Amino acid sequence: MHNSIIVGAALSSFRGLMLDRALDIYLKLSNDFGLKGVEVRFDKERERPSLWSWEADSKVKSFLANFETAGVHLPFIYLNPISANPGIEKESVEQLKQSLQRAAELGAKYAVMHTRGEAPDLTFEEKFHKWEDVIRELASYAKKNSILLTIENADFLRSLGDLTRMVRSVNSEWIGITLDIGHAHIRQVAPLSSYPINDLLLRVSDLLLPLSVIKKNMPYETYGSLKKFVASEGELIRVVHIHDYDGKKDHLPLGKGKINFSLLSALRKAFKGPYILEIALENPYHDFEANYRQFVELMEA
Repeated sequence: MHNSIIVGAALSSFRGLMLDRALDIYLKLSNDFGLKGVEVRFDKERERPSLWSWEADSKVKSFLANFETAGVHLPFIYLNPISANPGIEKESVEQLKQSLQRAAELGAKYAVMHTRGEAPDLTFEEKFHKWEDVIRELASYAKKNSILLTIENADFLRSLGDLTRMVRSVNSEWIGITLDIGHAHIRQVAPLSSYPINDLLLRVSDLLLPLSVIKKNMPYETYGSLKKFVASEGELIRVVHIHDYDGKKDHLPLGKGKINFSLLSALRKAFKGPYILEIALENPYHDFEANYRQFVELMEA
């Protein structure tokens, strides 16, 4: 692959490893495959190499210094920045700020965030404007700390149309999009427990048909296809997450799902990365090598 492309992986992909062991394995992988990127996770989870922001020490900083573009995934699992409880809302935003600052201190070039949070009494537009206030505040804080803030297409902003609208509304050079290709193929449907027949049919179609056959409720529906989204809004994309999806489960190895990755060869011409593999790796070295080689083939197709 052309050496200007920045490729790496999310450290949290190396399932079942303690953090120190994951750091050592990743350094070997980076040496063997010329990896220029990496992403660490500031949400501590069982069975994943991850840590809280306040646990990131000089060893983590030294590790990140090995890469041209290091990133941090900000916490989201236990936070609620749009909570109706002002104490929870304030603390959630403060933890995001602390994580942004720590990421910058560690030398990370970017930080990724999810818009995950509950405000059941609000309409969609009311939630949108609450998130807009939060993201604008975080973008200002990112600028203060000289670190790029990127919003991933997930949770509240799973729709690429809504995500683009948010990023353009905040309108800061310190904010951009993390395009998660796996998430971009997860159709929005009602829970099975409510049994809406139309949504049930859409679920079945994702299991039986190619994902792109029916575009209704797809995250890229506004644009008609993911390729058209990239062509239209590509200037906003600052990070790309890569994993496969089979209509039921995501974060699959490349080729084990149903995503058509043909857009990667076109994306490569306009975007140098980072491209971050976010695949559950059970056998750290072997599984990474197989997915990396598959990714290279897709990029060069």
